Amino acid sequence: MQHFQRTNYGQPEQLRQLGGLQISATPYAGDGALPLHEHDDAYLCLVAAGSYTQQSGGAEIQCQPGLLLTHPQGHRHANRFGPQGARCISIFFTDMAGEGVSRLLGEHRQLRLADADRLLARIARELRATDDAAALALQSAVLELVAQACRADDERRPAWLQQVLDRLHDDPLATPSLQELAALAGVHPSHLARSFQRAKGASVGEYQRGLRIALARKALAEPHRSIADVAAMTGFNDQSHFARVFRRITGETPRDYRHRLQRAC
Repeated sequence: MQHFQRTNYGQPEQLRQLGGLQISATPYAGDGALPLHEHDDAYLCLVAAGSYTQQSGGAEIQCQPGLLLTHPQGHRHANRFGPQGARCISIFFTDMAGEGVSRLLGEHRQLRLADADRLLARIARELRATDDAAALALQSAVLELVAQACRADDERRPAWLQQVLDRLHDDPLATPSLQELAALAGVHPSHLARSFQRAKGASVGEYQRGLRIALARKALAEPHRSIADVAAMTGFNDQSHFARVFRRITGETPRDYRHRLQRAC
């Protein structure tokens, strides 16, 4: 069996490794905070108790028990905990266990599953259990949660969405209009805008900016490129506008991001 360990901030109360899964339960103190950070591995976070506010890409998410958050590799976020603190269950994978899980972990999103409370109680109970059946029962509960999350994610994705995503990813610097994308999808522009927002948690424009910032992050890793050059090559005519958008999405200025990369080398 392959053994591995993925880490989060905090000290886990329980930690189990089951085949291709690592499941941990970690408490966080009341009125505490985690600074802006990112993880090397994609993972799921199930809020088990308490509450906290997550800041990511300029947006704030109120995290309450039963909320399932997907964190893709390298997702950058900060957390501030409420007076009662919080307890989170983290689920890491050694492999994506199929296309559905890979797609689920490909982007940051929040899912409220209809059966979340029951599954949360099962997972918490089996993490504490010590009998011979505990490992099998825990794995079963976690896989049921993952399966429900994959199905809930699929239900939010209209059939035409992949065509629109492919168009945006093929050329992040292009500027197709909402009408053009709607014609490609075969739907009305207002329907595309609403459905895209619901499926991706961002407007078409915000999503496209995110793609451009992803290009910028790669370009900033090349020390011979000036920040002004990176701004221009990623579709920003105004360097100050580029810096504002970059900071809103990543939590850092382009200069700070570059310095952090250089220190890590």
